[in-house]
Amino acid sequence: MREKKTFLIDIGNSFCEYCELDSNDDYSNRESIPTELLTQDYVTSIFLDSICYISSVVPDKDDLFKNVENVNSYFANHNLVTDISINLSSPDELGADRLINALGAFSVYGGPSLIVDSGTAITFCFVNEEGVYEGGAIFPGMRLCSWALNRQTAKLPLVWVESRDALYGKNTKDAIEVGLYQSFYGLIEHMIGQYQGKYKNIKVIGTGKGLSIFKKELSFDYIDNDLIFHGLKQFAYKNHVVDSAF
Repeated sequence: MREKKTFLIDIGNSFCEYCELDSNDDYSNRESIPTELLTQDYVTSIFLDSICYISSVVPDKDDLFKNVENVNSYFANHNLVTDISINLSSPDELGADRLINALGAFSVYGGPSLIVDSGTAITFCFVNEEGVYEGGAIFPGMRLCSWALNRQTAKLPLVWVESRDALYGKNTKDAIEVGLYQSFYGLIEHMIGQYQGKYKNIKVIGTGKGLSIFKKELSFDYIDNDLIFHGLKQFAYKNHVVDSAF
């Protein structure tokens, strides 16, 4: 049994999600909070006297963990994650979330893999059969596009799309929903098709809250919303905190 609690933490632009690794190295005590609510008091109250393995794309929040003496924090980056290689012109630019998702995908599903993560942004990441991160694509997420339509026009309302599997809307709000829904559905399917056409045995893995709105069946082999935790668990395993990974 470990002397300290071990947490896996994903700090995203919109939400912070975390879980505790229990004595069986399973995910327990899961929580999800808006990232803006992740404060110094929150970190101290929840994570004191623990070991934290963190994927963060919000640098301002990193110091909340570094400022607490009794929290041992390990932040994922390209120097510390060694289970996959990175074939990029600037490896230091690779976001921790994309890196850890890729690690989780390769650890569980192998390669070649395409990881589609739908959140504040929609990202596509490609890992080859040898576990090399070859690159990817980044698109603004659906809510970000809706926000831009609202902020950059005089009359278009701010719309949060829940689901709109239709070809047209009868009013402005519905028309925006249709446009956003159909464009993002088409984007994801197009990108998946491009990869499947080039890599015949590729595994397509979807993750992220943004995928839940689609009624149509997207062309995923797997939908795994624990993917980031799988990657963080592998990261912890390599640092000898958990007994085994996968």
